[in-house]
Amino acid sequence: MMTTTTIATVPSGRHSHLDVAGLTSRPRLIINPHAGQKLGLSTNTAGTDAVQAALEKAGVDVMVQPTQGPGDATRLARTAVDDGCLLVIAAGGDGTVDEVAAGLLHSQTALGIMPLGSIMNMARTLCIPRDLALAAGTIAAGHVLAMDVGQVDGHMFLEAGGVGLAAALFGYFNRLDSGARPGGVVRGAWRFLRTLGSPRMVIVADGRRFDVHATMVSVSNGPFVGAAYALAPQVRIDDGMLDVVMFRGVGVPRMLVHMALLAGGRRLPPPRGVELVRARSVDVALRRRRRPLPVHADGAAVGVTPTHFEVLPAALRVIIGQPAAGEAPAWEPA
Repeated sequence: MMTTTTIATVPSGRHSHLDVAGLTSRPRLIINPHAGQKLGLSTNTAGTDAVQAALEKAGVDVMVQPTQGPGDATRLARTAVDDGCLLVIAAGGDGTVDEVAAGLLHSQTALGIMPLGSIMNMARTLCIPRDLALAAGTIAAGHVLAMDVGQVDGHMFLEAGGVGLAAALFGYFNRLDSGARPGGVVRGAWRFLRTLGSPRMVIVADGRRFDVHATMVSVSNGPFVGAAYALAPQVRIDDGMLDVVMFRGVGVPRMLVHMALLAGGRRLPPPRGVELVRARSVDVALRRRRRPLPVHADGAAVGVTPTHFEVLPAALRVIIGQPAAGEAPAWEPA
């Protein structure tokens, strides 16, 4: 059974409505033409025309702005905010959503999502349908939530950050996805897995100290990360807290099996001994001198230990959908 400790609480009250049809400034559609590519394989056949047609049918008239390379989506989103635009729609995968969100932080501009990627963790979290027509209808409905955003050493994350095993695996997968030679990547991953063990970490969450032997620690803002691993299935995106999941006493083989079972969004009980702490500020360091552990933000490598995580409450306005029957959303209903 997982032990849960809440360090502090933050009041809610974050819902609003955006009159999408009555906007005086046309919403921007920031689209990644290369979305839906994993390991060189296409996982999506929809393009700009299909996205724009779905939005137009839903009554959303957009200004289309394709991205040309990394960082473009953030720059375009910031320009939209400066121009007084109140709705920016990200059409792409989770990377595109992350980039657009970075340009909208702490603004009154809402983020809508048209899912074109292979995983779409944020679409899952926000109950945005994968079907483009339904996603466009969700945007047109204009239900807005001010969600929390995580930050690790200055790097933003919407889904989760973390230290240890998952951070390393994400790094190796990203190298494969970037075209690195598979043999070298596999050998590097195998060496890491053989030598990781259960390093002793010191975790300080809102001033409370935890000394743990763990293969990894996940600091989650949303329930899903990576290949839709539900590492923190009960997390809330509107409580002003991060879910710090300490996989203490879980060896590498057991952790790999657990992650494989979670892939695709399955919500399963954690292994025995796992502890959950909810906090606003989290520091992670190694207890004894050894090689530092990798750190990730939404699956991207951002550094090594020691590291500092914090939450930015209500930092991003997002369009949310309706949860399926019997499904609990990751926020407090209005």
